[in-house]
Amino acid sequence: MPLSPDRGGYTLTMRECAGAEEALAFLEQQGAPRDPGGERLHLGWGSFRNLDLVAARRSAAALLLDVNVHQVRVWEAVRAALPGSADAPAFIEDVVAKLPQKPRLRQFADTALGWLQGDLERPGSWLCEAHPERFQHVRRLFAAGRVATASLDLRGGGPGSRRFDLLAHELQAARRDAGLALDTVYISNIPWMLAQPLGFFGESHEAFLAQPQLSPLENVHAHLSRFIRQASWVVSAMRLRADAGPDNLQWATELLRSEEFLAADAWEALALQKTNKTASDN
Repeated sequence: MPLSPDRGGYTLTMRECAGAEEALAFLEQQGAPRDPGGERLHLGWGSFRNLDLVAARRSAAALLLDVNVHQVRVWEAVRAALPGSADAPAFIEDVVAKLPQKPRLRQFADTALGWLQGDLERPGSWLCEAHPERFQHVRRLFAAGRVATASLDLRGGGPGSRRFDLLAHELQAARRDAGLALDTVYISNIPWMLAQPLGFFGESHEAFLAQPQLSPLENVHAHLSRFIRQASWVVSAMRLRADAGPDNLQWATELLRSEEFLAADAWEALALQKTNKTASDN
């Protein structure tokens, strides 16, 4: 079951700007799939960064995940607004009225309208007006029912790792039966967040661990390891920027191959990292 904190979901990605535009540009430059119908599957947690990646890669389908019930509601609003919107500005106008407002969305602007309209000019955004084909691609996927959403906590929880075993199995079946190969996975800053003493919303990790004998970070690594090697690329923001501080947390976006992402040294460094902030401060 998703968590129901008193904090809203995300639309635009926050505090992961460094490296993001370069990663999106690189992925887009790799070209569209040879098959006009597309064969790429995107999987990710969190915000509209997922849709940036879907647009850049011309993904044929997407699975959008989160632990926060309010993020699921953000996706419900997108699903309701997108198929009937002619272009990105029209979508923004429509979706703002449908987005959940209580608790307030997490955003660096007074209004959701102004917050989203800024992305009309951001080079890598799926909403960028200079690249209307990106918006139209994402719109077609939603209209065709090729975007699914679900709640999944990377700590495991509930049935624990069985969910990740099932996910790995379903991804293999999608490749075998539907020709959909896992292409991109977006992890956001979740590993960093779950390396902190408290969880996303200030909760104790203890009740949410599939394997209580392991740390939260070890649980996350074990669960990702079950399926992420199937991916071509991992987009991660699990490292703090060099200039980040306790009062200004900023993460660097990295584009990695799956084996690079899972490398032990990166995770060991994260486990040792000290911070005066808890996850509830993000």
